[in-house]
Amino acid sequence: MRVLYVAICSLTLSLGAAVGVNLQKKSMQLEKEQREHLRRSPFLQPLWCIGLAIIVLDACGDFVFIGMAPQSLLAPLGSLCLGWNIMLAPIFQPTEKVTKQIIYATIVIYIGTILTVLYADDASSTYNLDDIVNLMKTTPVILYFSACMIFEYTLMCHGERQREGYGITHYCGLAGSFGGKSIIFAKISSELIKYSIMTQDYQDWKTCILPYMFLVGMLGTVTTQLNYLNYALEKFDALVVVPLYQSFWNAFGITGGLIFFQEYKELSRFDSYMYTLGVLITFAGVAWLVMQRSSSSSTSTRSEIKSYQSIDGDITEFDDCTPSNSIDVKIYYGTGGEQKYDTPHTDIVNTFSNTLHTQIK
Repeated sequence: MRVLYVAICSLTLSLGAAVGVNLQKKSMQLEKEQREHLRRSPFLQPLWCIGLAIIVLDACGDFVFIGMAPQSLLAPLGSLCLGWNIMLAPIFQPTEKVTKQIIYATIVIYIGTILTVLYADDASSTYNLDDIVNLMKTTPVILYFSACMIFEYTLMCHGERQREGYGITHYCGLAGSFGGKSIIFAKISSELIKYSIMTQDYQDWKTCILPYMFLVGMLGTVTTQLNYLNYALEKFDALVVVPLYQSFWNAFGITGGLIFFQEYKELSRFDSYMYTLGVLITFAGVAWLVMQRSSSSSTSTRSEIKSYQSIDGDITEFDDCTPSNSIDVKIYYGTGGEQKYDTPHTDIVNTFSNTLHTQIK
């Protein structure tokens, strides 16, 4: 019964997260339509701040319920927000269309999530500060945090070396990695608060700095997570960003819970197999959703660019010239002349815009 209660609460809270994320995406899109010198920082955009407030309130609710269940159960429930996002994204972003493939992929994700909920460990242990410190000293935990740092450093270095800068995988991977660690710090803080309230023993909070360091770690990782997520939402389609981010978040969140709190020890062999199957099905659904959205977004972008007609009646035509990320750009202007440019797909809009303005002048 408690698992069902936690699942219902998680489903409700995930709605708030989806609303907040889509409000921020909408705010950033509206801001990009302004002239560059009139654009405001996110914290000066009312709609973005409303979205942030909803996300913060949602996070406070998560913090309360995170002490009621194992982390390996809570992390997969985060995938439930994908269903809300599919319903809300087209409302906030009319250009984003929901297809049958998206619905099928979401059904697969929900099937995987249901399996993980049914076979995850539903016993939530209580930890005091000594228990947490002992868990942190174990070799698997040290290796986990080391792997997270290596992963993040690799993504940052790779993103810095790209000519176009960070891509969607860089932003979502970093957001998911920090998000996975944030749920660990949140779970630790929640457990310490729960233990102090249950035992009426607040000595650890009075004499030790560690509980406060865990709170700072939670706030720091959450802030960094939201920062990278907002960069991704600013540049890419929300229906692609959210599932890709969620897949990284699930990977690090589930693994972190299993390793840090040693929750795998509470599972029987059959439960372990079914839980793993549920996680793999969830990841497969997310991958299907990301690939489908990436494909449809690329097709939509090419269609819109190919049919572009400038204000003064001149026609601009884009033809696929190779099977790679290369597009042949033909600029036709008033005098009947023609120029061709071969440019990577990622730079197509900037190149087209700059060239068109040059020819008009």
